Amino acid sequence: MAVHDGHRERMRQRIETYGIQSLQDHEVLEYLLYAVVPRKDTNELAHRIIEECGSLSEVFDQSVERLQKIKGVTYNAALFLSSLSDISRRYYSKNQKTIYIRNVAECLQLMRPIMETLTKEEIHLLLIDSAGKLIKRVVLSKGVVNESVCNVRDVVDIALKNEACRVVLVHNHPSNNATPSLQDKTLTEQVCVALSVIGITLEDHIIIAKGGYFSFKDSHWLENIVNGQISLSGGKIKDIRY
Repeated sequence: MAVHDGHRERMRQRIETYGIQSLQDHEVLEYLLYAVVPRKDTNELAHRIIEECGSLSEVFDQSVERLQKIKGVTYNAALFLSSLSDISRRYYSKNQKTIYIRNVAECLQLMRPIMETLTKEEIHLLLIDSAGKLIKRVVLSKGVVNESVCNVRDVVDIALKNEACRVVLVHNHPSNNATPSLQDKTLTEQVCVALSVIGITLEDHIIIAKGGYFSFKDSHWLENIVNGQISLSGGKIKDIRY
């Protein structure tokens, strides 16, 4: 048995006896890396990753591309670590009761705990049936701190495949200012128009920040788009880059 094999076995025995809570953050990461870094000491790598990212939770919020820039992190390791936050969210939602999204309050109750913890901009799509029941939540895009890309065609495709009657767009502003940008307004218009062609309603587009939120429905932006009083893109569908 190699030296590293002996260390790994002792780590596993420690977890079995005392639980994962007995480990320090770098030890948790060291243990997780066993799955994607065979036959090597992962202690030094775990320390390096946490040092560059800032904390264990920050590690899980990094993109694959960002993690790969850290010395010693392979593509497989980066993909594995970046997927853990989504895996944990799926675990916590597995026994969740039926969720209804019928107004801004119900949407915020579901999405604020998710969006307020993010350090980078993400765009989520809530798919809703005719009774207001949530069918599915889809992460459309993950970006860097203040940039993300949303493909309007993807929104249409996902809504059709899941037989949604209504959808709600939700994204965060890491700047903590919920005021919509020109890109936010253009995205709202294009998604609203594209979905209306196939009989699906854009119920709302909500921007969440720690300092508050903005609802395109409550501000009457959606109503003005539907009535043709607002047109920012001249009817051309394109990807919206933030």
